[in-house]
Amino acid sequence: MNERVVFFIKSVNLSNLMKQVLKIISFLSVALILFAAELLQAQPQRAYERGLEELYRNNTTRALDIWYSAYDAPGGVDARIGFEFIRVVTEKRRSEYYEQATELYYRALIDGRGSDSRVAIRQEIDRMRPVTGEGIYRQWNEWWSENNAVLGSDMRGFWVQHDPTPSRVSNERLIEHWERIAVSKNRFTKNSNTVYGTDDRALIFIRYGEPSRSRSGILTLQSHNIGNWLSNQLNPYAERNSERPRQDDRIHQAQGQQELVDRLQDLIYEYHRYPEYEVWFYDGIAVEGEDTVPFIFGTDVRDEEFRLQTSIEDFIPERAYFPDRAGRQEGVEFTRAGLTPALMLQMLYYEQLIQVDPFFENRLNELRDNVLEQGMEAFQGMDLAFKAESRELINQRRVRAPREVSTYSGLIPNIPMNVYQYRFLDEDQKPVLLTYIESSAQEAFLIDFHRNRMRTVNDEELRDGQNVTEQFPYYEMTHSLQEYDDKWDVRVKKEHHPPLILNRLEATGGISRSMFETEHKGRHYRSASVELMNYDPDTRTLYETPFPEALRGKSRSQFRLPAPLVSHTDTLEMADLVLGFQSDDDDRVTEPFTFRVANDALIPFEKTLVLHFEVYNLKRRDDATRFTQFELTYRILPVDEDGKVRTDQAEFVLTLNFTNEERHVIEDLEIETADLSPG
Repeated sequence: MNERVVFFIKSVNLSNLMKQVLKIISFLSVALILFAAELLQAQPQRAYERGLEELYRNNTTRALDIWYSAYDAPGGVDARIGFEFIRVVTEKRRSEYYEQATELYYRALIDGRGSDSRVAIRQEIDRMRPVTGEGIYRQWNEWWSENNAVLGSDMRGFWVQHDPTPSRVSNERLIEHWERIAVSKNRFTKNSNTVYGTDDRALIFIRYGEPSRSRSGILTLQSHNIGNWLSNQLNPYAERNSERPRQDDRIHQAQGQQELVDRLQDLIYEYHRYPEYEVWFYDGIAVEGEDTVPFIFGTDVRDEEFRLQTSIEDFIPERAYFPDRAGRQEGVEFTRAGLTPALMLQMLYYEQLIQVDPFFENRLNELRDNVLEQGMEAFQGMDLAFKAESRELINQRRVRAPREVSTYSGLIPNIPMNVYQYRFLDEDQKPVLLTYIESSAQEAFLIDFHRNRMRTVNDEELRDGQNVTEQFPYYEMTHSLQEYDDKWDVRVKKEHHPPLILNRLEATGGISRSMFETEHKGRHYRSASVELMNYDPDTRTLYETPFPEALRGKSRSQFRLPAPLVSHTDTLEMADLVLGFQSDDDDRVTEPFTFRVANDALIPFEKTLVLHFEVYNLKRRDDATRFTQFELTYRILPVDEDGKVRTDQAEFVLTLNFTNEERHVIEDLEIETADLSPG
């Protein structure tokens, strides 16, 4: 009995032992899985830190290679690597890495995972704030708070739409943005008020680059004998308001004026802060008008920090506008007369800046005229009114400027380019889009040719009507068309190398044309671009830019596709009209048509107009013929010199009836326009 009991107890102990072993194995399995997951997540973090260590050792190339390799695998990445990669590349001007920098930056926005990536993306939203504006900034912050997946795509889309060469991997505008950040960190170091660790000048520099001109210094009183200066400013007003006073009155008046001068002088010295200033002017960036756009920086009178100011008046303490609030009896007299210390400081400051720009000279003259007109009876609040007016004038100029401007883009000749789109249904009733890109690169070619040849071009060397790219094989023209998906990845890309025909009889030269036929599946975003390249190794560009060394001219257009045509067989649909004219030369017809397409809607004089139209899904008649029938009415209306269509002066109106055997009708309607008057 005892042995059986002992045996039973041992069996129970063995069973418990097995359970404990199984629990341990299960725990170790879970721990191993968690460890593996943490290890996988730690790999990109470790790559980020190893790259920083190599940077600390001045092994820049090694650091970049480590970071680039960390993005080899698909899936989530450490966004810090992408941002740090482009920072290092642009700070050190490693142009051979610009393509990789663009790729990693985009990947960081789309595939960044983990808490570190989330913080890094939030910082990037702040870094982009100067170039995006407040509306986009608020939207991105909201999406970031909601963990909305559209945030990364939208941030990437912002840069894709600003890419000056969308057919290439490298985004030169993105590179320029980060180069400006690098310059700002080194130059604008009076404080660290911004997300870049710089003073406020960086906020403007990152948007517009180097100013057209600038002036800096300290607003002082040393160059003026304030007493004499005040007497000269006030004396004309005193003489104006005196009507031949007697000798005693003149003495009394002079004493009163001197007392006023003395009190004003004391208050001017009290309120003057010797502010440091720096004024930037940008020429040619305003969307409307030719006014320069000013930005004023300087010592803030409230906290002595160097900041962006709204006007010169910001350098004057608020108390100078309201001396009566200081508890002085004489302040009441100043305010009643309107001749406050602030008004005098305004005149002093603008007088010191008249050499900077005509804007300040005009403001000073206007202020003097206002004071002279009012005299000693200057109205109360003249200083505040002038301050408000100055702020408004500067703000009006700033709002006419775009949010950001590329410095580099203006250094490469622009090629005039137009994009035309026509919607159709193909034989299988699927929507297709016909896109024409037309450009004129003659001016860009001639600029580069003369710059590099350094000699006069004779008629034998450059002949009108010749294809430049055949005559000089180093040159290449490329028309590119790209379509993007919802994440701004390229889903369709097409290229064509059209001829560049020289025609110096026309200011714009010959037109280079490319035609692309693509599926039309939705309202995706597209980019069209043109590039003129010169691959001659013995030639050089005039400026150093992030663009390819061979680039000699460029242009691009970003747009969204129109809605596709309806492909349902029970829905009547009509293609976009194509306007053209009959050409005497069969070689000059525009594919895929049998006539020459006039995308610019201009028909040469004495040419026959051709109207191409397609109608789909016509309903058959109920009679035995089963024909289809439709009616077309067209009007030809004149357009005046201002581009306004004169609907009340139709040249003629004609209605045509079409009867066909097919439900799908394609017609080239010829309209005799040779007798119409030009216009």
